[in-house]
Amino acid sequence: MIVPGAHILWTGPHRAGLRRHRDRTLDQGEYALPVEEILTCVHGAYAWRRFHGGVELVTDTFGAAYFARQGLDALYDHLGTELDALDELDIDPLFYFAAGKCYAAALRPAPFAIFDTDLYLRRPLEGLDRGGFVFAHWESTGNAVYPPVAQVPNPSGVDLSRWIFDTPAANMAVSVFLDDRHRAEYARTALSFMRGNAGPAESAPIVRQTFAEQRVAPAVARTFGVDLRPVTERFWIVENEEWDGPSHADRFHHTWHQKRVLRDYPELRLAYWRYLIEDLLWSFPETYDLLLSTPALKEAAELIRRIRSELETTGPSVLSWRNA
Repeated sequence: MIVPGAHILWTGPHRAGLRRHRDRTLDQGEYALPVEEILTCVHGAYAWRRFHGGVELVTDTFGAAYFARQGLDALYDHLGTELDALDELDIDPLFYFAAGKCYAAALRPAPFAIFDTDLYLRRPLEGLDRGGFVFAHWESTGNAVYPPVAQVPNPSGVDLSRWIFDTPAANMAVSVFLDDRHRAEYARTALSFMRGNAGPAESAPIVRQTFAEQRVAPAVARTFGVDLRPVTERFWIVENEEWDGPSHADRFHHTWHQKRVLRDYPELRLAYWRYLIEDLLWSFPETYDLLLSTPALKEAAELIRRIRSELETTGPSVLSWRNA
């Protein structure tokens, strides 16, 4: 099924961090996506176009300039800077680092899909013609990340009583809105909850971001009788930080957990680059020239050349998911 897709790039968290720390030594430096995220971004855009149709980038002026400098604007059918408007809202970007996704959901009618820059599909999403709301996977609630609704800070008193909070949390690394009423009410409620809601609280800041995004969306769907369907039945048990259920490797690749590993073990980065480059060039060999021409991938250029040569002579060597 053809569904317009979008990458969302809001640089507000980066810019806010620089402003808040300008008098300290905590300078974050020039804005840049890491090599691994650029690789997944390219793969994600190509895969969505192959499976489901057009892809756009919804960003701000700062993000648009970065993508243009890298030549990555060529990935998209359209590049918009609507997220500039988020700077005028009372939404703390360091609390609500994914607010750009909620804001973008308010701008486009269903059917419309958002998928993270660190995720790419390996096959088409199934059952989109059935309507409803499709998301990556379920996550457990009743823990420090997803406490009971009554314990989530809500100083503005946004009315949450009308929504039915009786499901796990919906991981929205990919989220496909196929019901327009659900899309609009989710976006409205999430943004209302975020406004002016960044004061001190007993819970960790992540509680408010994950609530606004990943608990409100399924609650609104349940209230409206909209069918909720995860892409994979694989279930993330938050309190144990472990997976339960069948592998999702043949459906999509998401680097969220690998990012955490790489922060702790940076010596693994080259091996992970190899995996991502091989997967990308094996599936989309036409991306080779783009990868070599992207300034931010300069340190991986020799690896890109070597992997293409190896793929042409011996085929893939690290794509074990294909045999899973």
